[in-house]
Amino acid sequence: MPMRAVGGNLWTMRKLLVAIPALNEAPTVGRVISSIPRIMEGLDGIDVLVVDDGSADATAETSRDSGAMVIRHGRNLGLGKAFRTALDFARSNGYHYMVTIDADGQFDPKDIPLLLAPLIRSGADFATASRFLDPELEPKMPALKRWGNRVVARLVSMLSGVTVRDATCGFRAYGPVALEKLSSFSSFTYTQEVIIDLASKGLRIEEVPLKVLAERPVGDSRIAASISRYAVLSLAAMYSTAHDHKPWRFYGIPALILLLLGIACELFVGIRWLLLGMVTPFKGIAISGLFLIVFGALLVLIASLADTSSHNRHLIEQTIAENVRLRRNGQGSDRDRKKTEDDETES
Repeated sequence: MPMRAVGGNLWTMRKLLVAIPALNEAPTVGRVISSIPRIMEGLDGIDVLVVDDGSADATAETSRDSGAMVIRHGRNLGLGKAFRTALDFARSNGYHYMVTIDADGQFDPKDIPLLLAPLIRSGADFATASRFLDPELEPKMPALKRWGNRVVARLVSMLSGVTVRDATCGFRAYGPVALEKLSSFSSFTYTQEVIIDLASKGLRIEEVPLKVLAERPVGDSRIAASISRYAVLSLAAMYSTAHDHKPWRFYGIPALILLLLGIACELFVGIRWLLLGMVTPFKGIAISGLFLIVFGALLVLIASLADTSSHNRHLIEQTIAENVRLRRNGQGSDRDRKKTEDDETES
């Protein structure tokens, strides 16, 4: 169990959680854990958590033997769910920072201090490793994969309003405000969704150019095993996050366009009828205009409902953020503190 205290200053220690989502990574996860620095400037303690997402091999046992805490999912729930398990753990246990790193060995754990530097020294809220920010560090990869990464990065940049060069890298650092405010819902992946969510909330995001291996040392990527499935589910996650933050942008603008086109069609037909006493041969335009107005009105209704849902979500997020802040500062409820005492007694 990570070190905690009921009173005193341990609650406010600047502790880091290094979270490693893993699925059947027994050959590499131990090496990743053992390579994580255990002393870093600006930190009072470092813990390692492996979220075993239903592995069928010895991932959990290897992780424990290497000195990491382990949370196991009974079955494979997806990378997004594994990330949320780590996020909930970091929040519940009062961590100041969290770093996520893959278990496959493509990232160098010794680069964690470089990734944390913008948070500790520059006041950034979130930092993500970038494979494409520095041309000298770009890994060799198939042209299709490189093109796909660029397209995703541009799409995320457009939806978030923040320019990013690498939107899919899983080597990331989260500061205290990011841990408080972040929301993630996709079970498949979380990488693009997180950037859009944090940017929409006004948090400061920085990319850190780091060297990343082009291929996994062992096995093949599971998250991108099917390019079509990856594209569809990633687009769904990005759309869900972006439209929830800006419903009037996603529904209101199309609604306005449809309404204006519909009204223009009806005006054209109406003026013709007033002047000539006939609609022929433009009956199709009259019908089309009516449909455009109806669909536009429906989109306005959808935008209004989505806006109400968005307000409710933000209220819930504010409550969660406040609870996370209180836990980290040692001002949690008596029930939280009693649970802490019980956990320490059990451990």
